[in-house]
Amino acid sequence: MLEQTPLIHLNVLTVRRGGVPILHDLTFQLKSGECWCVLGPTGSGKTTFLQTLAGQFPAPPGTLTRRIPTEFVSFKEQSSRFSYGSYFYQQRYQATMSDNVEGSDAGYTAIPSLRDFLQVSDTPEEMELLERLGLLPLLNRSFIKLSNGQTRKARIGKALLQQPTVLLLDNPFMGLDAAFRTELTNWLGDLTNHGLTLVLVTESEDVPPFATHVAVMGEGKLRWSGAVEDYQPTHQLDTEQVELPVLRTKPPLIDFAEAFRLQDVTVRYGDTVILDDVNWVVRAGERWALFGQNGAGKSVLLSLLYGDHPQAYANQVSVFGHRRGKSGESIWDVKRRIGFVSPELHLYFPQHLSVRQVALTGMTDTLTPPVRVSIETEADLVSLLSYFELAHALARPFGTLSAGEQRLVLLVRAFLKNAPVLLLDEPFQAIDNRHIERARKLIDSFTDKTILFVTHNRDELPQSVDQIFTISTHNSQPIQ
Repeated sequence: MLEQTPLIHLNVLTVRRGGVPILHDLTFQLKSGECWCVLGPTGSGKTTFLQTLAGQFPAPPGTLTRRIPTEFVSFKEQSSRFSYGSYFYQQRYQATMSDNVEGSDAGYTAIPSLRDFLQVSDTPEEMELLERLGLLPLLNRSFIKLSNGQTRKARIGKALLQQPTVLLLDNPFMGLDAAFRTELTNWLGDLTNHGLTLVLVTESEDVPPFATHVAVMGEGKLRWSGAVEDYQPTHQLDTEQVELPVLRTKPPLIDFAEAFRLQDVTVRYGDTVILDDVNWVVRAGERWALFGQNGAGKSVLLSLLYGDHPQAYANQVSVFGHRRGKSGESIWDVKRRIGFVSPELHLYFPQHLSVRQVALTGMTDTLTPPVRVSIETEADLVSLLSYFELAHALARPFGTLSAGEQRLVLLVRAFLKNAPVLLLDEPFQAIDNRHIERARKLIDSFTDKTILFVTHNRDELPQSVDQIFTISTHNSQPIQ
């Protein structure tokens, strides 16, 4: 029997990003019909490995052979059809509330609709695929207005529309609700049974039943690779007794009895209702989990509270005891008392800023670092980065870090000003279990803070989060 020729072959390949070596002496073969799961801790080089397979980095002669094109689905869309660098974060809420695509007459770069982004031709096969993804009702919506989960589905759908022979998926289950995670797992299994060659970055607990091989990354090297039945998972628990950082920055005075109050709140984009008659009160010191399926409106709800969504002024939304738009309190008065992180915010950060600069933007509540920084803030920055094992990256460009490392930096950003309220929208995406456990312990140590925590995974919740608010496209309700 003849030996099968690899579709992609790496031969002692070293990859650099921004002059920094990320992958070292990598040797790997991908053959037709295989399904590889790439595992490893945060910052181990998993995403760069997929980008290398996709041919996104120059390679010396003889170190990379690709015999077939691939489709690569990453955490962040950057293509000829759409680039987040062309827009600003609040534009997803402020440009318009209709579903019409914004144009240059509004002073913005024209934003494609989901239909434009996908470049669909309305064939029965394409419509069936988009219906299975739940994207059909969204085709005329601006791409920038999709939720985190909907955007993930759109990127997966765009790749599948190409009917690829090789599909590379970077954390495909990240940001997806439980129902669609199951659906996507079953779907990918069907596709591999029909000949799709697949490589996906995932967590060890999410290795699908149809996987054929496992590759384990560590510090930019391929530590282990082989058949899935030979893989022995190791649970990366944080066994070190690491001292929790104590912030030196003095927190603002907690002078409110209620952090947030929403009464009969409704948000529409054109004829589409995103939030329908939502009622919710969050009192000072309470800790809430916010649950809901993709597209239920969780991030929109948080944008009302954080001051980014203009429809807050058309609704009965009170923040820190004051009705938005009625008290003379500005958006910056609101933001300075809230530490915030979200997948959407992550997408817009300038990649050229250093880790230090990105973290310090938490002090200005913008994407711009402050001109002056106090001694206390500098000390807290070093303390928090050290706690998350990122002190060595202080001067590195943000764009040279892995997605998980970037998310840890944005967590530091949210914690840095020691605000009395934390809005944490899926804060642990792309972060390994070891660092999640560190983050949970730190959040639990903030005993005086009010916390809203959004996740699709209840196991991620810090122990101190003891109340639940569930939101859906039909109703919302608190659970004590």
